[in-house]
Amino acid sequence: MNDKLFLLFLILFAPSVGCSGNGGFRGVDVSGTVLIDGKPLEGVEVYFFTDKFEGFGKTNANGKYQLVSGALPGPNKIYFKKANPDAVSGIDMSIPGMDAGQAAAMAEAKDKADSGGKKRATSISLVPPEYSDPKTTKLSFPVPAGGTSNADFKISSK
Repeated sequence: MNDKLFLLFLILFAPSVGCSGNGGFRGVDVSGTVLIDGKPLEGVEVYFFTDKFEGFGKTNANGKYQLVSGALPGPNKIYFKKANPDAVSGIDMSIPGMDAGQAAAMAEAKDKADSGGKKRATSISLVPPEYSDPKTTKLSFPVPAGGTSNADFKISSK
């Protein structure tokens, strides 16, 4: 009889647990625009994060983005990623599961191994390090409880 109760529990409650890295939580809607040196840059990955949740979006050709799972209301740290295609040109993109982020990580690791401490002529990222490292970013945004469509960022590559 205990096996039947256990099976009934699994059927009724297991689907509600989900597999989301955020515990199935969806934050409030957040969208906006990212401009670099006053111009939109397509394909910039936008991350809003707290110690409990991370929301992600990607810019279109006009620099506009919308976070897929939203963001937690309150203060969020922000960082951006965009790999330089010239820097990852030697990476085999036909490897199953390979994407731009993984290619950039491989190029960065190869650059560190090959450079012998010298600066690479072609930067790995099109976004400067002060905006692209989640550990050191100084960018933040106070997400309102009702969400926002005006989470706009104007950053400089210099």
